[in-house]
Amino acid sequence: MEILSSSKLNINSFGVGVKTLLLIDANALIHRCFHALPPFTTKEGKPSGAIYGLASVLIKIARNGEEIGVNGKAPDYAVAFFDRPEPTFRKEMYDEYKSHRPKAPNELISQIIEAHRLFENFGIKSFEIPGFEADDLIGTAAEKFKNKPDLKIIILTGDLDALQLIENEKVMVETFKKGISDTIIYNEKETLNKFGVMPHQLADYKGLVGDQSDNIKGV
Repeated sequence: MEILSSSKLNINSFGVGVKTLLLIDANALIHRCFHALPPFTTKEGKPSGAIYGLASVLIKIARNGEEIGVNGKAPDYAVAFFDRPEPTFRKEMYDEYKSHRPKAPNELISQIIEAHRLFENFGIKSFEIPGFEADDLIGTAAEKFKNKPDLKIIILTGDLDALQLIENEKVMVETFKKGISDTIIYNEKETLNKFGVMPHQLADYKGLVGDQSDNIKGV
């Protein structure tokens, strides 16, 4: 699996045939692993369940892409995006944003820190920017590369807000239904079936009806 090693996420040549760019919502994936698996620990007593789950998913992706919708082969390019601990620009604009969510336990925080090194060991570059969420960076990357010829983008996340990025078969979203092995791929049809609107209408839809998961009230 090649990586996007440039800090500017430059991809100059994709060669012959359709290739796959995998954009990973690292925090969402780690959270999923943390809650889906038992509280494993290392022999020194350090929490390791989320890291174990994350490593398991990455191994399957690197081998043959069986965890994601890439037709049984590993993605050609992969990059991970992390949230930052400081408040985002949304929190500064609207103080109630995500205010109902409990603070992440220390057992999870320590594994998020360790996850940076795990991605590096798998040859996957990771990015984070103060004031922005992983979602923002994923959206920027998807917008930047979606018009590249012969490139398919898959976003691996647990956040359905990412469905607004879907565009035909060029950009799709894969999320987890149960545990860390049962997933569903969203395209335009699946998004319409779930919300009754197309992906490009999703931001307006949530603005009207609200988003309970982010503590945003509707109109």
